[in-house]
Amino acid sequence: MAYHDPTSGTAHVRHGFKTGLAAVLSYWLAEYFGFKFGYWAAISAVIVMQMNVADSLQMGWYRFTGTAVGAVIGVFAILAFPDTLPMHLLSLFVSVAFCAYMTRYNARYRMAAITVCIVVLASYGQPQPVMFGLFRVLEITVGVGCAFIVSVTLWPQRVGEVLRQRLRAQFAEGARLYQLMMEAFIDSQKELDAGMLDGFNAGVLEDKTLYRKVASHERILYHDDVRLLSLKVDTLAKCAAHLRAMLHALNNTQGEGYDVIMKHELRTLAEATMEGMKAIGAGEVPCTEHLESALQACETRLAALRSEGATRRFYLQKLLQFFAFYHSIQFMAQDLLHYARCMRESA
Repeated sequence: MAYHDPTSGTAHVRHGFKTGLAAVLSYWLAEYFGFKFGYWAAISAVIVMQMNVADSLQMGWYRFTGTAVGAVIGVFAILAFPDTLPMHLLSLFVSVAFCAYMTRYNARYRMAAITVCIVVLASYGQPQPVMFGLFRVLEITVGVGCAFIVSVTLWPQRVGEVLRQRLRAQFAEGARLYQLMMEAFIDSQKELDAGMLDGFNAGVLEDKTLYRKVASHERILYHDDVRLLSLKVDTLAKCAAHLRAMLHALNNTQGEGYDVIMKHELRTLAEATMEGMKAIGAGEVPCTEHLESALQACETRLAALRSEGATRRFYLQKLLQFFAFYHSIQFMAQDLLHYARCMRESA
């Protein structure tokens, strides 16, 4: 199932409208309050406005705190150095150099350096340099505030909603890849493209990034079940790790393939596992009975084959390949069962 892409044309049209509105609103407010350089407010609004609420919150906080720190440093530079051109340039050098050095500890000093330039340079030659510089800070604050208000009130693009749609599609895609590898393994261990999981793995990493945005920023404004999202993202990451192990075991073979005796049991387990992955993506609890019975059937059949000596006909390399693949699908099913247990305990 496809998810809503935040980079789609409609999303960009809305983002363009919101950014333009924030710029106009911030400039109008700056003019309304009598600020001399309202364009700083508009520039700040454009910088802060992002595609989604979480990024706007992060950028707004980064811009606001960096501006506050830069304002303090800029005012100190104005008061500490005489109001002559050489001393003015020296104060700019010292304060900006200090901010640039401090970025090793906190990235907001990069924004502080920009604010220092605004405060120090704009105040040169003014009768009240400190107040002149602080008014520039107020203009920046107006821009940050307008961007924040527009971002959260007009067509808010929530990362949590995007992440839920992505997870639904990702679990469905994981189930499809799982089925491909299971059929290839049963069908005499046919090799598959070694890069077939690249796109899926990249998507999992992006899901983790989106989750961090929800947990760190978006949850401040919206009620999201962060624990559930964390459990889903963690389970998907485990599934991705198992899929990588399955692919490695499938392609790590020598000589001719062999016929898998327990085809029926493996296909039943695959069916239960794929149903479980799709259920998680859809926000449902996987059917534990189906998974547990399929796992038990595989274990029983494997134990019977080993007791009958059926595995003796395989070379060690073939045995290692089988058990590496089998353990991966076994652990994946167990992770889905763990997800189901966690969901039922929290209900």
